[in-house]
Amino acid sequence: MLEHIEFGKYNNIVLKVGSALIAPDGQSCSAEYCLPIAHFVRKCLKAGKQVTLVSSGAVAAGFNLLKPDFDELTRKEKQPLAAIGQSMVVAHWQRFFDDVVAQVLLTSADIKNPERAENARNTFQTLNELGALPIVNENDTVATEELTVGDNDNLVARVAALTDADLLIICSDIDGVYDDNPKVNPDAELVNQFDGISDDTLAMGKQSTSAQGTGGMRTKLKAARFASDNGIDTIICNGTNESYMRLFDNQNPGTIIRSVAEKDEAEVA
Repeated sequence: MLEHIEFGKYNNIVLKVGSALIAPDGQSCSAEYCLPIAHFVRKCLKAGKQVTLVSSGAVAAGFNLLKPDFDELTRKEKQPLAAIGQSMVVAHWQRFFDDVVAQVLLTSADIKNPERAENARNTFQTLNELGALPIVNENDTVATEELTVGDNDNLVARVAALTDADLLIICSDIDGVYDDNPKVNPDAELVNQFDGISDDTLAMGKQSTSAQGTGGMRTKLKAARFASDNGIDTIICNGTNESYMRLFDNQNPGTIIRSVAEKDEAEVA
């Protein structure tokens, strides 16, 4: 049974879309999952909510366009593929919105530096005032080790704190957090709710086996832990079946991680 969620109380949402939804089945940029997500974003905006979109997919889009003969995608290969794919991803999202979108490229180093973080915070605030939808991605062409550790999940939690969000939604290709890996254990059960993220909960996460993606459930749970510690609730749900639309009926679309901290305790770094 789906748990009741008072979706109306959330006013500032950060929504993260994974590579598997941007560039599925060897495509560079597909509308199959992104168009319904854009509809959800537009509906949120019409309801008076502020939305920041964090979009993965640059490496996957570049790779699927060129289909290079790489035995393994190292950082050296991923960075130019990201440079090729990033403009494709932003143009892809722009097609689905009547209003202006704005590309914001960040690294964790940007957010951890107080002066640069404040500049980013001001930019997000002004974009919101101008009615432009921020589309954020890791600046993969200059990132170092971040590119190999699922840093868009790490980044999205910090963007949520930076923008003073009250809800983080992570859309993936899995229904939420299971008590075991559902891809290998058919008896694994979906967990609807956590109060914060403990070490035991974190141990439920599995890393991604995708050559182009860098995340996995473990990185999503780490993001949820950071968000929770900063007074932000997190929802992890399946973006392939439009489960997020259940929120407008105040239903839990996957797994909700409720914050264990007050908003005024939040720290970005």
